[in-house]
Amino acid sequence: MEKTFIHIEFWQLVGFLLSFLGICFTFGKMLLAQFREQQDERQKQQERLQGKVETMENKLAEFNAGLPLTYVLREDYIRNQVVLEAKLDNVAEKLTEIYKMESVKK
Repeated sequence: MEKTFIHIEFWQLVGFLLSFLGICFTFGKMLLAQFREQQDERQKQQERLQGKVETMENKLAEFNAGLPLTYVLREDYIRNQVVLEAKLDNVAEKLTEIYKMESVKK
């Protein structure tokens, strides 16, 4: 059996090595470019989402600011009703007293 040897000159070996390294560098650069594109797209999506979140926060803050003008708390409503009923009771008592005085006069 004969052993076969591959004879490559030094410059050919250097050329192959440089070609291989060039191809590896090119593929690495392409992968890095794709990665950067994906990162840029993610960043743009994050900025859009952040803008939407800020818009929703502003709308919620405006809504919360307008709530006291539109709605009344249950406790406030009950307190106001108690005051109104007390005033009505006071008016009813005065009318009863006036009616009694008028009926005594007749």
